[in-house]
Amino acid sequence: MNSASVWHHATFRRLYTATASFSLGTQVYQLAMPLILYELTHSAAAMTGMRAVELLPNLLLAMFIGVWVDRIDRGRWARFAIFGMVALMALQALMLPHGASMLPFFFVSAFALMTLNYLWAICRMGMLKEMLPGDLLLPATGQLSVLNQVFAVLGPAMAGGLLAWKLEMGLWLPMAAMLLAAWLLRDLQLPVREPQAAGFWADWLEGWRVLIANRPLWHMAWLVVLTNASSGVVDVLFLFRARDQLHLGPAELGLLYGVAGAGGVVGGLLASRFRQRIGLGRLWALELALESTCMLTMAWANSLPLLLLALTGSSFGTVIGNVCVWGYRQESTDARYIGRISGLTGSLFKLAMPATLVLSGGLSVGLPIAWLLSACAGAHLLAVLLTRASAVYAVR
Repeated sequence: MNSASVWHHATFRRLYTATASFSLGTQVYQLAMPLILYELTHSAAAMTGMRAVELLPNLLLAMFIGVWVDRIDRGRWARFAIFGMVALMALQALMLPHGASMLPFFFVSAFALMTLNYLWAICRMGMLKEMLPGDLLLPATGQLSVLNQVFAVLGPAMAGGLLAWKLEMGLWLPMAAMLLAAWLLRDLQLPVREPQAAGFWADWLEGWRVLIANRPLWHMAWLVVLTNASSGVVDVLFLFRARDQLHLGPAELGLLYGVAGAGGVVGGLLASRFRQRIGLGRLWALELALESTCMLTMAWANSLPLLLLALTGSSFGTVIGNVCVWGYRQESTDARYIGRISGLTGSLFKLAMPATLVLSGGLSVGLPIAWLLSACAGAHLLAVLLTRASAVYAVR
């Protein structure tokens, strides 16, 4: 698993560059939109509701998008998805002057935007599987995760500054970055795939059979259901706590998240090395324990140094976990099924998130935010115990 060998592939270098530009856009947008909603509504329920709506496409449509991605020109449709996202962001920017009265529009457009985002994501996974041999998939996933974290450092800092200047700039910059990504994906040379002879639903059922037969990945998917549910709640409620209770401004939040994102960069660089030393299953259990500890700190700490340490540790663990999950899914799945398996697991991964986000948004009105964040830390600790008892733990 030599990471240097990945860079010998010209198509991977092109995909990497396009992903860099796309990641910049999405990282700015992901911090900008919750803060825009806060400025419009000053409501934690609105923020968690938006996050829940953004997750619905993964839950409801990803398993079907995955079947379709196994049948199409992935490079072309990745570009189409990006163009659609740019158009929707432009409409959102134009609606900002109308304020909170346009909240229904923001919810509907967020659903459509995230549907296209997931189409791009599954197309990218399929392209990666097509362009690299199996032994390079985990290092390549690690490199792409590092890339995402680099922009997780830069994106929030940029978003905070842009929003402090002008709200709509949190949307116009992502649009420009995504258009650049679409241009970089032009004329991407990929292997020619044989057209699918079976029907759509036959392919869909075959994807389920392949997933269930892969016991470690099947167990991993259900564990991610639990951890994603708690992580999603923490992402939104800690942002609300920092803004509403700790009175941190957009620029301060952007800097805090930006500096903490450096932990994810380090995690992505070290993930393959850690996996070789202790095995994938044990590494994943350890990073979940680290995330649980960091969530507790985020729930109760009030000093900026402690919060920065917790966010940095959480970022470090999250990226290692993502490399473990995404890398194992890539390396254990045949290229014929990668779209379907990505879609099916993507739907499962988000299964509980909309409900827990809406529930936490409602509970935040009557319960202390710290208690809700502590409950999420407990969910991660439970996931550590379940990982130890699952088929995932034995994966090297």
